[in-house]
Amino acid sequence: RVEAAASPAQKSVLATLTVQQLARSTLAGDAVIGALDHAPGNSAAIGGIKIISRSGWFSARPSGTENIYKIYAESYQSKAHLQLILADAQSIVDAALALPDELHA
Repeated sequence: RVEAAASPAQKSVLATLTVQQLARSTLAGDAVIGALDHAPGNSAAIGGIKIISRSGWFSARPSGTENIYKIYAESYQSKAHLQLILADAQSIVDAALALPDELHA
């Protein structure tokens, strides 16, 4: 797990981020095969985002109690690949939080 500072406004953006706003085709060099912003079972918002490749995944969600966001990740290959996923995930989330306000609607 990785944690990074986030203002209340950034946490709100992350909680409502959509798959369409990310438009990612790769994760740590692998093709993205899935992305979620709602739970598949009941279509409830997950309060963040999950990106999936054949070799691993990450999810990012704002903390409910601290001014941070958390990234959780798993690699199906190696610890080195996990570090690539985490670095790519942090870059993806940071870029999404830097989008102009009109793109967060």
